[in-house]
Amino acid sequence: MIAILEDDERRQQEMKRLLATWFPERNFIFFDNAPDTIVWLVENLAHVSLLCLDHDLGASRIRDGERFEPGVGRDVVNFLADRTPRFPVIVHSSNPIAAPGMIYALEAGSWSVVRVVPFDDLEWLAISWLKAVTAAIETSPSVPNYDEASTGKLR
Repeated sequence: MIAILEDDERRQQEMKRLLATWFPERNFIFFDNAPDTIVWLVENLAHVSLLCLDHDLGASRIRDGERFEPGVGRDVVNFLADRTPRFPVIVHSSNPIAAPGMIYALEAGSWSVVRVVPFDDLEWLAISWLKAVTAAIETSPSVPNYDEASTGKLR
């Protein structure tokens, strides 16, 4: 299972297209906020083969009639930091201050992490992000097949 934290809908659509084209046998799930990502990870860490994290997730929004804070990618990193490394992480953020901090915290916990810096609108996805995903999948340990019926959110 490839889990991706990305709040930009256009990026999500291009990532989905690339994953479906290059890795049709892989399942993937997308989140646009840190709290939902963390809740999902609590139950699914054993099923993750790769995690991709953005840092900046936008402003607070209204969800179910209440103000909702989407958090930041660092919130997910903080969740992972004290856990045993299980899969590679790709940090795909253009935030020049926050992204290095995410990487440092993951590396301090012995997580395998690589940074991809977005550039040229969506062009970076098919170039540097896809290359990083391919390398991570090739080196990631095999995990049990994920039960798609458990969330209904895949693809």
